Amino acid sequence: MMQAHNLPIFRSWVSEWVARSVIFAILMTCLFSFAFYGSPVAAMGFYGIQPTDVQYGMVVIYGSTVAFLALDFRIVKYFAPRKYLLIALAMNALCSVVCFHFKDWTVFVICQFLQGITCALMSGIVLQLIFPRLHAVRARVIAYSLLYGCIQIAVPFYAIYNSVMLYFFDFNWLFYGFIVLLMILAGAVVLTMNSKARFSKKIPLYQVDWVGYLFYVSFILLLGYILVYGRQLGWLDSSRIWMLSLGDLVILLLFIIRASKLKRPLINLKIFKAKNFVLGVFLLIIFYLFKGSTGLAYGYVEVILGNDPLSTIPIWTAVIVGTTLSMFVTSRFVLMGYNLIHLIIVGFIIMAIYYAYMILFVSVQGETVDFLLPLLLYGVATGVLFVPIVSFTTSSAPPKIAINASLVGILARFTGFTLSLALNNELQLIAKSGVREKVREALTETNPQLRLTMLDIQNQYMHAGSDMYTAKAVSTGYFNQLLGHQILARATRDYYDWMLAGVLIVIVILVFLPQIQRVALRLTKGNVPY
Repeated sequence: MMQAHNLPIFRSWVSEWVARSVIFAILMTCLFSFAFYGSPVAAMGFYGIQPTDVQYGMVVIYGSTVAFLALDFRIVKYFAPRKYLLIALAMNALCSVVCFHFKDWTVFVICQFLQGITCALMSGIVLQLIFPRLHAVRARVIAYSLLYGCIQIAVPFYAIYNSVMLYFFDFNWLFYGFIVLLMILAGAVVLTMNSKARFSKKIPLYQVDWVGYLFYVSFILLLGYILVYGRQLGWLDSSRIWMLSLGDLVILLLFIIRASKLKRPLINLKIFKAKNFVLGVFLLIIFYLFKGSTGLAYGYVEVILGNDPLSTIPIWTAVIVGTTLSMFVTSRFVLMGYNLIHLIIVGFIIMAIYYAYMILFVSVQGETVDFLLPLLLYGVATGVLFVPIVSFTTSSAPPKIAINASLVGILARFTGFTLSLALNNELQLIAKSGVREKVREALTETNPQLRLTMLDIQNQYMHAGSDMYTAKAVSTGYFNQLLGHQILARATRDYYDWMLAGVLIVIVILVFLPQIQRVALRLTKGNVPY
């Protein structure tokens, strides 16, 4: 009788393309929970919360996924893949049903934490299905590109889904759509996968660092809270931020001490001794810092240009096209042996061009079509940067501890993401405050242009059929809205000025940094990326 770990994961009648389609469906479904943040305004209106609350919801699901992935590579070897997947799908469905019936933000965040765990479970299965059976470097680079391409396009893909759903239904029906998707996928898994097949021999869950996991997830969620709510609470002027920062530092120290003493720690910290690995982690953080700046572009298009959700679909499509094409082309350059650092520099140059375009074209007037090219460039920059940075980081690690490079790498991506939220909140506040101060100095009652502008607005309303008293009352509100748009547009340009300066500094450092060794592409069978 054939042993379970020698059985094929998919049934004998399942063709290779059907198997690949199921794997792709699992990957995209595990990322669906991030779709609830495709329209922050809709989430804020539905739950009655602040922008920072929406940001922390994203931090919770992302951080939960990051932390559990460190456990998952051990747990996935204990359970049969089909059973593991069905448990994750059932947990996801249960959380969605609860959120559908309870319109409560606290309940939603708790469910997001659990769905972060299920995201880790499902993505762990996908990685085990894809990478261990790929031996050639060529196949693994292409698989890297496909995997990370799917991850990068998931946000714009589900933003398109959000735009359509929210145009016809309210926010709550996003949960209903997710439940239907989970039921379809569960049926596909039951039909196509063997119930007894395993990835390897059943390995007992002994010496699993559960305590280390609790330290790790606590550190991640506290760090996210500090970075998201720090500006709102006044940073170190707040006793809460002081206490949380101190507590987070203590948890980090306990985690490091524990990891250095255990034989099988949650994360092997020796990975930081690998040559060029720290540089790769730094590049990942920097990449996500700049990548997070596009939220301002989407907000600008929706607020200032006054677009309904459906009219933003072309913008999301441009990002998807740019990312897909550039990842395909970049993977070819990687396979041809091009220097990874040179490819990364090219990616940052394209990102700089995107920032320069936004600085020139952001104003209170314009059309959506004007921003298709810059968002396409953004997608291209994302695709050009991601695979070389991940390849550079992973190839810097010794094969024996390569899995730890992946775990630290996804932590770096999470850190860059949360830092981008904090940086965006801080820089936007500084920019808007500076612009408001300049406007306050210019707009005084003695300024004759102010009186002429108000009269002009009143006359426009009167010509449209309003009486004098109504026109006078409405014109003030219209002027304040116009002023708010001017402030946002000016602050957006100032923000992109800083981003452009930052990316140029990174390019200069990479060009002139002495003795960056040419890292040989070493994506061996033992490397399973996260």
